[in-house]
Amino acid sequence: MTDDKGHQLPNIIYPGLDRAELVDWVERFYGEYYFRPRAAWRIVRNAMFDSGDRKRLYKEAREYLSLRAKRKQFVKEQKQAGNSASCAKPS
Repeated sequence: MTDDKGHQLPNIIYPGLDRAELVDWVERFYGEYYFRPRAAWRIVRNAMFDSGDRKRLYKEAREYLSLRAKRKQFVKEQKQAGNSASCAKPS
């Protein structure tokens, strides 16, 4: 499922976790997995020796980095909206 900007959204809502937090955890997972030295080396090694793979990986890397920036912006906006809403509530 996606929102109107194309962000993938969690299908399940967990009590105590909002969508922004779940999207943030997904982003952390991808970052920690793909930016490990072993995984990064495997990707670079494949790209060095196969021009078809290099073109595909370049395209995928651009798309991933673009999506990553959008996810981070989504999380930031959701957290700001949540903070604004919680600040506006009377105690």
